[in-house]
Amino acid sequence: MKYLLRFMIAPAALTLSACSLITSPLVAGVQLASTAVTSIANMAPNTSTNGMAHPHDELRNICIEINSSVIVSDFIPELQKQLREREIESRIYAVGNAPGNCEAILYYTVLTQWGSPMFSDELRPYITDINLLLKKNGKVLANAAYRLDGMAYDKWSSTGKKLSPLLNKMFSSDNMAQWQAGGEAANGAARFEQDVAKRAGATTRN
Repeated sequence: MKYLLRFMIAPAALTLSACSLITSPLVAGVQLASTAVTSIANMAPNTSTNGMAHPHDELRNICIEINSSVIVSDFIPELQKQLREREIESRIYAVGNAPGNCEAILYYTVLTQWGSPMFSDELRPYITDINLLLKKNGKVLANAAYRLDGMAYDKWSSTGKKLSPLLNKMFSSDNMAQWQAGGEAANGAARFEQDVAKRAGATTRN
């Protein structure tokens, strides 16, 4: 009986060992691929470099007009959070109900597409475009735009990661200073206004 048990246990142990040898590299490979994709997404540049700020007084309290067509649930919370990090308080309001004491009004559009992250069958929306436009009394103070790059490495980056470079462009003192320096300030401001008008027209058509 003792020899019979040894005979039965030995193949089972060998099978278990073989499974371990086969499975471990597979799991390691999947983990490595997942890590590599995440690393690429974190390092890859996107096209969120489009943005300018017109010279204007320092802002501490702005209003945000709600865009009901935007389906990204964390967009407004993330936008307000990042504004607070820049010491700017914000209030949201429905179209046509702007408070009378807003220092400036921030308008936004967000375009999304649907897809499934790697190793998942779940369909989720991801942001492909963001347009931000800051105005005061009808005058454009700043704008910024995010476009998903052709390789789409940052497709599944968080809303906050896509927003942060845009707000840096819009509320950076360095960006505002470039308009005040040199004799090209007036021409630069005019080009800026034209660029904003083009973006607004494209957004309206979409």
